[in-house]
Amino acid sequence: MHNFQLISLLNSSGLAAVRTARSVVVCGFLLFGSLVNADCGRVLFPAPSSDSLFPAANSSVFRVEELPSPECQYGNVDLAQGYFWGVAPLSADIDKAYAYALKTLVNDRWPHDLALLHAAFVIKGLDRSFSLSEALRRFSREIKSDNPLRRDKALAVLNQLSEFLPRISTLETGVFVDAGLSQAVEVESNLALQISSKGDKRQILLPDHDGVPAIYWMRQSAAVASEHQTTIFQRYPASGAGGIEDTRQQIWRVPRHMPKTGVLRSRVIRPDGSPYESNCTATLIAPKWLISASHCLFTPEGSDHVASVNFIPYSETHMTADPQKIAVAGVWRHRDHRAADQFNGEVGRYSGSDIAIFKLARTLPLTVPPVLATPNATDPWVDSLAYPNDKPVNTMWASRCRGSLWREGRGRLSDLFALDCYSYAGQSGAAITQNQAGEQQIIGVLSSRVYNDSLNQAVFAALNPRLISDIQDLLAGRSAGLFVAMPILPPQSLAAARP
Repeated sequence: MHNFQLISLLNSSGLAAVRTARSVVVCGFLLFGSLVNADCGRVLFPAPSSDSLFPAANSSVFRVEELPSPECQYGNVDLAQGYFWGVAPLSADIDKAYAYALKTLVNDRWPHDLALLHAAFVIKGLDRSFSLSEALRRFSREIKSDNPLRRDKALAVLNQLSEFLPRISTLETGVFVDAGLSQAVEVESNLALQISSKGDKRQILLPDHDGVPAIYWMRQSAAVASEHQTTIFQRYPASGAGGIEDTRQQIWRVPRHMPKTGVLRSRVIRPDGSPYESNCTATLIAPKWLISASHCLFTPEGSDHVASVNFIPYSETHMTADPQKIAVAGVWRHRDHRAADQFNGEVGRYSGSDIAIFKLARTLPLTVPPVLATPNATDPWVDSLAYPNDKPVNTMWASRCRGSLWREGRGRLSDLFALDCYSYAGQSGAAITQNQAGEQQIIGVLSSRVYNDSLNQAVFAALNPRLISDIQDLLAGRSAGLFVAMPILPPQSLAAARP
């Protein structure tokens, strides 16, 4: 009997996309007007009930010649959302968003499409239709609902709102539950949002572990954070969750502090000649280079006859239904990775070598490459973006977890860290990041889930100085001792190569 059983977080093919069509309900011309007519043209932003948050791929970018008419109510709804989210070519501007939102009112009633933005405007202090506590109650209702889509859209609105509010560090001064600053409380988040400032006090907004916002207070001396280098409204597991609690949160836009990601789609030939297709997550570390997991290049039986590898990058606000694939021209896996170790209990060697580097056939835009680093603690808070196959195809999900050093790597192998958050097939290869002095750094790669008498959690292979050095050598065109090249042989080439 093996001491360990591992399940790779690998996404198999054949997953059907789940698409929810928008149903348009006209609530009366006098109240809301027509959604689409000769004067208004088409509606760009999807309805709140849609799976999407931003316009569809073929209309996701506002074109100057296609901007909605400001005379049309739903044109103003689109413009309000466009300025709130900053959908190109519009720059994010909450004051302009509010100005267009006011033009949508009929008899002082707000359209349903702007309900969450209305609450955001109240929190920002632009609107006084109802109280701050009522605005927070509305967000709390959405986040605590049993509907993950409503929850995650509410969290997305709060995170976009955070772009318009000062960020305050909670590290150097206390946080209080009362305006008198007499009842101190410990908080997990290092950053808060300032709502107001008066005298020697700041009124701030902080989330709980579900992302539900609440009012707290700080002294005026609290430092203002200059960089927006973390997502504030992010769900995370409660203490002692042990990897069972699913706190994954759908996001529709890559946070600007996080590295760019996408789906890595591999086709590997089984020993009987049949193709095996799989999806993993990969992350851009240079304009032509990706990092992911080694096991994404093997079939479940252990075959490593790679026929093709393609990368499907996530754009700023969407992944298209028929996305453009970028061919991978070269693959380098960790030289100690053996697929058989998944089945014989060699967890240290299997996951400790589960890192691979991929070279794209063409470059992608990347202004600032992410920093590769080692974990800054034995129990770091970490983040990741991935594309799990228990979710609608090609949708992006964020996870925030507490890591803990589980097994030290020996020789050429990586240290393994266990994660206290849930993960699923398709998340394999996701970059694990930590926030270090306001900088989001890649510190490892998500590997597998380990099952034994003491552990039932996902693990990630941590970067170390030698790995980082060898990755940098590969990117510079030099040889790297920890990595070995794998040939990519299309089926016809594979047949010709067989004796």
